[in-house]
Formats: sequence, C-alpha cells, structure tokens
Amino acid sequence: MGVPTPAEALATFQPASAGAYNPGTVVIFFDARGFKSAQDQLPTYQSYWLETKYRLGWPSIWYTTDLEPGKLRLVWYTHTGTEGSREYPLHMAYTVKEMYDSLSGDGFRPMILGWSLENPFPMIGGSEPPEEPKQPKVRKATTWSNNVSGHAKGANPHERVMAIIAKEEERQKERRAGEMKGEKDGVAV
Repeated sequence: MGVPTPAEALATFQPASAGAYNPGTVVIFFDARGFKSAQDQLPTYQSYWLETKYRLGWPSIWYTTDLEPGKLRLVWYTHTGTEGSREYPLHMAYTVKEMYDSLSGDGFRPMILGWSLENPFPMIGGSEPPEEPKQPKVRKATTWSNNVSGHAKGANPHERVMAIIAKEEERQKERRAGEMKGEKDGVAV
C-alpha cells in the first residue's frame, strides 16, 4: 500500500470531512540574496544583513503571514538595497522562475517565497504547477425579451430606425422613378 497518486487522492476526496485547508509553512524555494555583484552599492551592514538572512534561510526577520495560499512571491533587492516584491498565482510558476533567473543574471538579489505544501517546482521536489484557470465566458441573453429590448443581432434601436429610413427612401425613390417615367411619356402626373 503506497502513497496514492494525486488523481487517486482527488477521486477519494470527501470535502465534508476534509477540515480546514493547510498550505504548510512559508518557505524559500530559490534564493540568491547572498551573491554580490560588481554593481552593488549596498552599505556594509545591509549587505551583511542580506547574507545573514540568506545563510539562515529566513525570508525576513519576522514570520511572513501576508502571503495568500495559492500564490508565489518574488522578492528582489536592487543594487542600492531597495526591496521590491510582487505576487503571482501558482500557475505562473515557470514565468516567476524565469524572472528570478533574469534578475539574478542582472546582479539583483532575488528570492521566491511560497507555501511548503504548494511547491510548483518539480526540479526541487514539487509537483507540476496547476493549469491556468479558464476565463468565464460572457453570457448573452437568448430569450425573446432580448429581442424585444433591442439587443439581438440586427435588432438594436439604431438599426431598426435605419431600416425604416432605408425603406422610406426606397419607396420615395420608386415614386420619383414613376413620376419621371410619366413625364417622359408626356403625361403630366
């Protein structure tokens, strides 16, 4: 009796008895804060502080509690020591990893934070990231009330008015053509 596959676990999942969702703890998946570059202009204390947090494996001095489950956070430090961060959904894990690699190559000091039980990186023991969620399809009314209100194709108020004007112009054109034909024959109308 081995560990069930994710498909088997989902097939036997009972939401009523599952309990509260536990994403694990906040962990650092990738970290390059300890690597200096030639462009670094950090004060000595700040450089030492970043390297210390890197060696201890701490994302910050305080426990990170504001990261939502289902998200990854990319944190980076510029050459002058300014910290920046941005959060991404789990399905963008490979994009976040590419940004991490790009920032590392440019001499910044990035790290990727996430929840331990939601590791989307197979190269470090996680599972494949989830599929991108489907965008909800915009629903359009297809009832008779839609036609009456003028929102059906070819039936909005402007199109109806333009159709009436076109019919009236066609009728007047035929009447003028008849008048012209009568004048050609020498008969006054």
